[in-house]
Amino acid sequence: MKHIGIIAEYNPFHNGHAYQLHKAKELFPDKKIIVLMSGNYVQRGEPAIYNKYLRTTCALSEGADVIFELPLLFASASAEHFAHAAIQAFKKLGVIDTLCFGAEHDNLALLQEIAHLLTIEPDDFKSVLQRELKNGNSFPKARMIAVSTCIKHPDTEQIMQYPNNILAIEYLKAIEKLQANITPVIIQRTGSHYHDTSLATTYQSATAIRTAIKNEIDIAKLLIPESSIYNIQQSKFAKPIFASDVYINLQHAIWREKECLVDYLDVSQDLANQLHSTQLYPLSLDTLVNNLTNKQYTTTRIQRALMNILLGITKAEMASCKESGYISYLRLLGFKKNASFVLKDIKKQSVLPIINKVANAKNDLSPVELINFERELQRTHLYNQIFYNKYGIPIPSEYEHSVIISE
Repeated sequence: MKHIGIIAEYNPFHNGHAYQLHKAKELFPDKKIIVLMSGNYVQRGEPAIYNKYLRTTCALSEGADVIFELPLLFASASAEHFAHAAIQAFKKLGVIDTLCFGAEHDNLALLQEIAHLLTIEPDDFKSVLQRELKNGNSFPKARMIAVSTCIKHPDTEQIMQYPNNILAIEYLKAIEKLQANITPVIIQRTGSHYHDTSLATTYQSATAIRTAIKNEIDIAKLLIPESSIYNIQQSKFAKPIFASDVYINLQHAIWREKECLVDYLDVSQDLANQLHSTQLYPLSLDTLVNNLTNKQYTTTRIQRALMNILLGITKAEMASCKESGYISYLRLLGFKKNASFVLKDIKKQSVLPIINKVANAKNDLSPVELINFERELQRTHLYNQIFYNKYGIPIPSEYEHSVIISE
């Protein structure tokens, strides 16, 4: 039997995520939901607001059946790497035939047409893209203009402006490139848009909820499922971490690596030069990001580049993982008891090693894979240290944490 795959960050888990899980169950009542979730760092180039174990518990309480961790190298990468790695993981698991994902637009045929264009990149597309980049536009804007020029549908330009649509297109590209036998199903987003920071409806963007939490606005009863409220209230680790909490570590990392900043993923020579020429970095991370953001580099691109410097993620590391097929192992975070049979099926079908216990990783992984996994552990330890520095509460190490088993 095949199952549903969902790729998520749950940063934090909210009503919109619960809606997606419930809708997927409604559409496919006989299938289980396997979630591939970002760990303690996310694609925006920030630490996750809550640690991965709390977010796993919340998702299991609202309908997820099995949750794996998307390795950090890809969880904090660009949409293309993030999506390709996730689809590759689902293909290698061998038990998924359906991908459910959210998007602002539900025109699957048009999204697939755009994805195909971006996969084959015909000459007319490349010509417009290069022209717009030379005109000083950022890559996302130049690509939007090029796609709109080649696909003259009235919704094309609007589709290319929304992050969840972009991610959906990247999923569809990956399915096509990998020839994955996975059927895409859109569950259209409801409520506010991705960047909307207002709190006007029950279904809010994660951006709005993170902003509310940072401003200490009580959002629990309106925007987070009751089960998540309970899990948060029960956990002493349910305290938020923000990008600003890592800034002093980042300042030190930039200064320490001044001579080789260009070696880090997403760091261009121009960006490296700007960072290298700075004697004292601004007092706030927001100021630094704003100073570096321009027509060429988006805020998110800058944040990801800075996070890669902090975490020591290099271009060489990404190139090596791409060459070896992106995903070479998965870490099991949690599952429901009644979905344990899925894990047995995965053991039979998967070509990926599944890490249930960190201490056993050395027996399951090749020497190269083990190096990558140990890097992941070190980066998680940094998150735990930052949490301890802020709250004085020690989070159990990766060796002490067990897989979460939910009733």
